[in-house]
Amino acid sequence: MRWRVPGGVTYREPLLLLRNDGNGKMIDVSGESGEVFSKPVCGRGLAVGDLNNDGYPDVVVGVNGDAPLLLINNAASKNNWLGLHLIGTAANPAAIGAIIKWSAGGKVKSRLKRGGGSFMSSHDPRELLGLGETEELDWLEIHWPQPSSRVDRFTSIRPNQYLTLVEGKGIVGR
Repeated sequence: MRWRVPGGVTYREPLLLLRNDGNGKMIDVSGESGEVFSKPVCGRGLAVGDLNNDGYPDVVVGVNGDAPLLLINNAASKNNWLGLHLIGTAANPAAIGAIIKWSAGGKVKSRLKRGGGSFMSSHDPRELLGLGETEELDWLEIHWPQPSSRVDRFTSIRPNQYLTLVEGKGIVGR
């Protein structure tokens, strides 16, 4: 049975996978990304996280009335990465609102630490920073959210690992 809603949109739709071309354009790569992208599903939630700790984000899609879909990212890329688990002390424990800044190969990037996720879903609370082909991080800064005004700075960090950073205490569990 196929459910239809007004406007010609079907109740079940195929999943869509887009790739950033690096120049601000998103390219539909669904057709070349496997059979799962050709079957219509009633996807109603999506959670992103590195389920196998390899530095590449994986995806779980919640499906209404069926088992969830698990999409493991098996990217052939050899790009470097750094994973961060932030723990606030004066700031909120999940560090929501922290600004993460880093420099790799002389290029400075930043990201806002967010919470939440998709409908009835929550993403991995860890942050994955892409370093490209750069072998070493120049530096990393965590600007902790209010009520904290602390900025923690780190250097000499090896890529391709997960680190736990505690506000004011640095890297723990090494």
